[in-house]
Amino acid sequence: MKAFMEEHSGNDDDRRLLLDQVVDQVRDIAYDIEDVLEEFILHSQSYKFHNHRISRKLHSFSHNLYHVFPLRGISEKIARIKMSIDDLALQHAVLSTGWSSPRPSSSSTNRVRPHPVSPPLLDDEIVGYENEKEIFTHQLLDGQKRLVTLAVVGPGGSGKTAFVNNVFKKQVITGRFDCHAWVHVSPHFKAEELFTNLLKQFCGSRKHPFDDGTNTQTKLLKYLSRKRFIVVLDDIWNQNDWDVIKEGFPNSSRSSRIIVTTRSSDVASVCTSSSTRVHILNCLGWLHALTLFYRKAFQDMDGQCPPELKGCSERIVKRCEGLPLAIVAVGSALAHKPRLPNEWEKFHNSLGCEITGDYNLSVISNALLLGYMDLSTNLKSCFLYFSIFPEDYSVDRGRITRLWVAEQFAVGTDCLTAEEVAEDYLDELIQRNLVHVSNYDFDGKPRNCRVLNLVLTFITNKCKYENFASIFPRESTSQNQRIRRLSVHSDCTGLSGKSFLSGVRSMFLLRLLKMSPTDFKKILCELKLARVLDFQGAPITKFPKDITRLTLLRHLNFRGTKINMIPTSIKKLSYLETLDLKQTDVKELPKEILHLHNLRHLFAYKYNVANYVVFDSVHGVAISEGIGNLTNLQKLSMIKVGEKVRILQELKKLSKLRKLGLMGLEKGHGKELSASVEQMPHLRTLNLCSNTKEEFLELGELRNRPLQLERLYLKGRIEQLPTWISSLNNLLKIGLKWSKMSNSPLQALHRLPNLMELQLVDCFIGGELVFEASSFKNLKILLIEDFAELHTVVIQNGAMPDVKQISLRRCPRVMIFPLGMNNLAKVEELTLHDMAPEFIARLRKKGEDRAMVTHIPVIHSFTLEPQSWSFENLSDSFSH
Repeated sequence: MKAFMEEHSGNDDDRRLLLDQVVDQVRDIAYDIEDVLEEFILHSQSYKFHNHRISRKLHSFSHNLYHVFPLRGISEKIARIKMSIDDLALQHAVLSTGWSSPRPSSSSTNRVRPHPVSPPLLDDEIVGYENEKEIFTHQLLDGQKRLVTLAVVGPGGSGKTAFVNNVFKKQVITGRFDCHAWVHVSPHFKAEELFTNLLKQFCGSRKHPFDDGTNTQTKLLKYLSRKRFIVVLDDIWNQNDWDVIKEGFPNSSRSSRIIVTTRSSDVASVCTSSSTRVHILNCLGWLHALTLFYRKAFQDMDGQCPPELKGCSERIVKRCEGLPLAIVAVGSALAHKPRLPNEWEKFHNSLGCEITGDYNLSVISNALLLGYMDLSTNLKSCFLYFSIFPEDYSVDRGRITRLWVAEQFAVGTDCLTAEEVAEDYLDELIQRNLVHVSNYDFDGKPRNCRVLNLVLTFITNKCKYENFASIFPRESTSQNQRIRRLSVHSDCTGLSGKSFLSGVRSMFLLRLLKMSPTDFKKILCELKLARVLDFQGAPITKFPKDITRLTLLRHLNFRGTKINMIPTSIKKLSYLETLDLKQTDVKELPKEILHLHNLRHLFAYKYNVANYVVFDSVHGVAISEGIGNLTNLQKLSMIKVGEKVRILQELKKLSKLRKLGLMGLEKGHGKELSASVEQMPHLRTLNLCSNTKEEFLELGELRNRPLQLERLYLKGRIEQLPTWISSLNNLLKIGLKWSKMSNSPLQALHRLPNLMELQLVDCFIGGELVFEASSFKNLKILLIEDFAELHTVVIQNGAMPDVKQISLRRCPRVMIFPLGMNNLAKVEELTLHDMAPEFIARLRKKGEDRAMVTHIPVIHSFTLEPQSWSFENLSDSFSH
């Protein structure tokens, strides 16, 4: 079924309407099959939670009494499905008469049927890239005596083709080369045809006769072997395409140039030998975007916008989010509409519908359709999943990847977990410039991401066509509609009682301000076979017990809600993989949670931060002994240990853990803790916190060290750091808080080769902190906070050469600026919190230490007042 829908979705021949009907029928049958399979699982499973023989028999009797009749009805449903398949096969045989053979499957040379190519932007539509164009032109003519490849990368509609064409067409460029050519590389190109086209253009540019025939690749190599050529390969889709095409060019030393345009950052990096030759066309800045829009919408007025249309114009341009093709298309469409505020407001409000209906705006849809059709089936599903979230909504990387795993878009392999496969999918969508990264983590990985608003409109329309997901109450839904994924935005009034709820597999509550508990209970009662419930941030104060009826549930997210208790009936959710209780008021987990043997991610902690993170800012949860039963756990955070030493002993059974967070550690726990950590070869994050601020964390020596560890957080007194920490070559971030060590911790850390972030909070009671020469080679972020006795910071020459952000907080005895700070050439931001007035005075414009910070672009100082923070900008342009 899945293969059929993939084969025929998007077919564009004369039988499109008939094919759409057939695809809809196949989808309905696939839903029927899915329903039957899951109903069978639902009614056939019998829970084994009873230890007593009599209670087990009573449970078995009640289970059979409740489930036997639905099971008998399944055979009838299977018969009806078989009849539907037979009818469909007959229809397909009739429709197939006279059809051409099916299109071939995806490959490097033949993947999808062609789609309309988006028209390139014109020269006057290229704004905002002047600096990049100058660098690009210089690289074309810099005289390097070898073959050089340049790449221009950006999302569909960013103006890549126009950017290159604006340079390429100039005689001063092509005149420097013996011959030139430009080819568009379609997703379904054939190598022989492409080489023929190239040879024909190269010959034509020199007025040479063109020898048509076979084996054109060899002819092309021979023709170019002693020539200085320039060629544009427009819109290469993947690395395999590049590997095929580059074999047609000789690797000569005659200063030839290849220019590649692509939507994929991966392709761009593969094609070029240096990142400096990759030119990224990001979306336009606000002023350039507005200028381009005015130029297209008001061509007869020299790009001058009437005052009454300025407000609406700015809202329309904001929706385009700097995408040049979208701005040009929207501006061109409005150029032919009456210049009345009401008309333009109407256009703004219906912009999503206009993209598929208006001729001028259809180019946006075409540009996005090409990228969508080039995706694999699973990647298409992952991409469409972003339609679930509202405009301007950024979703955390971990959240979206866990959802894909729950939906089984990402499935584990022999070498990778399902979560790692999902991470790779997200990276690919980002590299293809289909998904936009909102914020990056300190290590360069995406922290959260979204799709641009017009992309969201495109995939929302796709979701309607493919019945992938529905938005309530924005989209009209019929009673007989079969909805699999339901996203409720802002208001769920009127949702209860809808018949389509029984078929919903995934439900999201997003940006709800209020919700009737009665209506919510009715909605949950309608759900039968739900696999995903994501209620992050919803106004929920109590765990709805009706949820534990949904025994097929795999993903349950209550993050940011006000629930404070988990019922014992949670044990019924035997398929549950993710339970997210972060930032809730849950303080204790019932012992029944230990029956959830499929659980992979358990988050249960809350941050309470006023002005500074203090020792008691984080609250974890208590759990019963028996955690060792949850052998599939990959992430577990934050568990209170206290006097339950057995919990530490049981942790050694959790060999799949990637993340572990423990609180309430006491003196005497070190041996058991170390023995368990030794059994966790995949551990990436370890977060340990003592029971009180004065309690010592015991960190014994390890024979089997967690060499994959990337993040380490130690909170509590430490006599000295164990030697194994110095061997963590993969460590990216370490936080030492309230350690109060008598010896500087820097000696144990300064040779860590990949350490990027160092957080030091009240971890050293000495007066001088010295960063030795050539230490912390890869450090990017440094925090020094709450050092009561510290008076001097010394940064020796060559220490922290790449540091970009430095924060100094509450170090009252530090009166002079860190010595050697002037040698840190790459510092971009210096942030100061509650530093001594004398220290701040020395940094002001005429202060004694001002010369040491003039190279730092951003310097901000904050002081905590009784009611709020006061702010002083000490940056060079604001200093006084």
